[in-house]
Amino acid sequence: MTEKSNKSRPSERIEPPLRRYREKRSAERTPEPFGTGPLRAGPRGSGMFVVQKHAARALHYDFRLEMEGVLRSWAIPKGPSMNPADKRLAVMVEDHPIEYGDFEGAIPEGNYGAGSVIVWDRGQYSILDPPGGDAAQAVRDGKLDLEIRGYKLRGAFTLVRTRYAPRGGGSGKQQWLLIKKRDPYANDEGVTEKHPRSVLSGLTIEEMADSSALAQSILAEVAQLRAPRIAKGPSFDAFPLTLAKVANDPFDGDQWLFEIKYDGVRALAIRTASGADRSHTRIFGRSGIEITARYPEVALAFDALPFDQFVIDGEIVALGDDGRPSFQLLQRRMHLNDAREARRLSLSLPVFDFVFDLLGLDGFDLRGVELETRKALLARLVRGEGPLRYSDHIVAHGRDFYAAAAEAKLEGILAKRRKSPYAGKRTGDWLKIKCPVTGRFVVGGYTDPEGARSHFGALLVGQYDDDGALRFVTRVGTGFSDATLRDLAAKMRSRARPTSPFRRPRAGEVALPRRVHFCEPELVCDVRYAEMTDEGGLRHPSFVGLVEGIDPRKCLFKGRTRAIESAPIAQPDDGTRGDSPTADDPPPSGLAPNARSFTVTHPDKVFWPAEGYTKADLVAYYLAIAPWMLPYLTDRPVMMVRYPDGIGGKNFYQKDAPGFAPEWIRTEKIYSEDSKREIAYFVIESAEALGYVANLGTIPIHIWSSRIGHLERPDWLLFDLDPKGSTTEKAVGVARELAVVLRKLGLRPYCKTSGQMGLHVVVGLRLEYTYEQARSFSELVARLLVSRVPELATIDRNVASRKGRVYVDYLQLGHGKTIAAPFAVRPIPGAPVSAPIEIDQLTPDLDPLAFNIKTMPGRMKRLGRDPFAGALNDPQSLELALPALERELARTD
Repeated sequence: MTEKSNKSRPSERIEPPLRRYREKRSAERTPEPFGTGPLRAGPRGSGMFVVQKHAARALHYDFRLEMEGVLRSWAIPKGPSMNPADKRLAVMVEDHPIEYGDFEGAIPEGNYGAGSVIVWDRGQYSILDPPGGDAAQAVRDGKLDLEIRGYKLRGAFTLVRTRYAPRGGGSGKQQWLLIKKRDPYANDEGVTEKHPRSVLSGLTIEEMADSSALAQSILAEVAQLRAPRIAKGPSFDAFPLTLAKVANDPFDGDQWLFEIKYDGVRALAIRTASGADRSHTRIFGRSGIEITARYPEVALAFDALPFDQFVIDGEIVALGDDGRPSFQLLQRRMHLNDAREARRLSLSLPVFDFVFDLLGLDGFDLRGVELETRKALLARLVRGEGPLRYSDHIVAHGRDFYAAAAEAKLEGILAKRRKSPYAGKRTGDWLKIKCPVTGRFVVGGYTDPEGARSHFGALLVGQYDDDGALRFVTRVGTGFSDATLRDLAAKMRSRARPTSPFRRPRAGEVALPRRVHFCEPELVCDVRYAEMTDEGGLRHPSFVGLVEGIDPRKCLFKGRTRAIESAPIAQPDDGTRGDSPTADDPPPSGLAPNARSFTVTHPDKVFWPAEGYTKADLVAYYLAIAPWMLPYLTDRPVMMVRYPDGIGGKNFYQKDAPGFAPEWIRTEKIYSEDSKREIAYFVIESAEALGYVANLGTIPIHIWSSRIGHLERPDWLLFDLDPKGSTTEKAVGVARELAVVLRKLGLRPYCKTSGQMGLHVVVGLRLEYTYEQARSFSELVARLLVSRVPELATIDRNVASRKGRVYVDYLQLGHGKTIAAPFAVRPIPGAPVSAPIEIDQLTPDLDPLAFNIKTMPGRMKRLGRDPFAGALNDPQSLELALPALERELARTD
């Protein structure tokens, strides 16, 4: 029976946090964490929950809830249940430190609680009644109604006290009941029996007792493969990723296995056996940037595997409520660099790493071993139901597998040769086959044509809400032949109307573009697309065709469907981009060259008359320099300056991606206060996209100083040294003096030429500062610099007032402001480019024209490294530099 009153007892003694926990344990004798840091209480109504299975004197499950800076804990002898008919006894025990929620291992004999511990489940809980209520007060009152979101436990539970005993030293213990409430998650399957493994290591409690023996049995198999040894500690550079070519149609074949194509972020997990990273796994994205801190739950699960060294390839995804990958959910995690926020979201919005290949294990390089053998070993390593998931496959039956993936509205499938090695480049042994989504939409208008397009630019399409109002969904600008353009234009003009058939967009919905033409909503078309976004728009829509005999009012808006994969970050080309398989390796029917392709139009048009450089030369340069340039373009809005007839002709700035741009080039809409509208910026993330933009006649490419996901937080401090009215020699002198100032403040500067006469000096920043904060710091540094070399430098914007001095521009750092991208070409004679350069190598005879479209690819190949890369991979803190800056400024007063 539950007690009659759930009110907390006034006689309960207040004791220091974790006192009883520490009294029972010796830090020298047990691997358990002791929580030595200060207690940090999180939100009152929610936090981490964890269930640890513990084989102590008696096997039991420890149920723990984060509150008041500790894990409040209950021992459940029979474990939790998802059956509302089960009332599970829960005996309250001492509070545990927050760090204990990550603990797995064996507590040695002779210690309190000796035996094996696994993390059976973990996730987030929140108080249901009252919503947002104080969890700790609910414990004191004796009853918690809470929602649990874990890997195994889901839905509503009640934790209620049945027997009260003071926590301060009485002989009895508080007894509670944990009861599952009736909801869609309730079932009688026996969750502890059906799901016995850890959500971290994947081990059972029995395997944890002798995890080294299990690891040794797997390593004995690996040794029999006679694979070569890894020459030195594995690194991202030493293990380049294998990439898939595109196939249009599914196929069958006994020599092939087929996997789900997950919709997320490529991730290479590397754990080394020695050095500073021993026992800690590092995770790298496709570009080679480390992303470990963004996905702490994945790193924690990798760290729990009982192996000293491994290299594992996989795809990190977020799953929606329907269990399908959702790239839109994943975007909330992709750009995080705040460790505390990443940890919080690891509980409320967990991700999963679906691992599909084992490249190395405990000193053995397995890339030359057949794929099927590598996957069989990987399946033995990864067996959990938490953040790490093994990506299984089927053999031979690709068509049926594709049909099932399409029916499940997944993104597509991958076909891989069963006997293939891990190539480390784009290869025909791996093929990707995407499943498109097709929907029916009502045509309500069109935009004017742009560029070479005739008749109209894009269709305006929508679907009907339940209340009968036509909702605007998207513009459709691809998929038309010349005949289709002509036919559709005639049909729409014959149905012209002066007012919009679409209802007014509501907050958070897609807005109609300006300067459009409307027609009666009588035409219905099929549109193929990849995703319906949260705003109700479509990603990558493409016109399929008109549909006759369909009542437009039956085209109903049903909300989001599924997400697409992230635009990949291009790797250095392996020489096979877009190639078909060789004649001695015939492809299955349906193979196509790389779908990300374009044709260079007017390749012989001369863009630089004095040198004779053509449009084809421009495109070839950008394709060649792409491996070096793409890291700066990834996730960053770009502005183009187009020169359709070369540097001697007319030019124009362009922020909006043209409506006729191919669907495979990523665009992101950003609201502009100046224009009072959303601008669809190109985000260039592949060599092909870079080449396509160059083919538009784009010579310079300008980039924001911040990226999608943190648009108000710049990636660097920026000092634009402008020698207009002065000389490059003086700009070099100012740059060298600026470097002295920055280094004196404890900061590490990086430099590039602007591509013209000037120089750009930057300091990489942690994502902790707003544009205003960074710009204010830059201004103070600029003023200090000018005080040191007043004869060389000025912060006066007026060219006439500079009197031959170099202008130190710190104002170019701001929302929507841009600089020439590293390696961007400049529209002046000589075709120079913005070139990374070591500050210590700046000399008075520096000639910016020496770095041009003909010399730059060879220079970077010889260098083998990018001197400007620290702008991205060396983020620095300003707090430590501020006291030094204040001291230096005080000396100038």
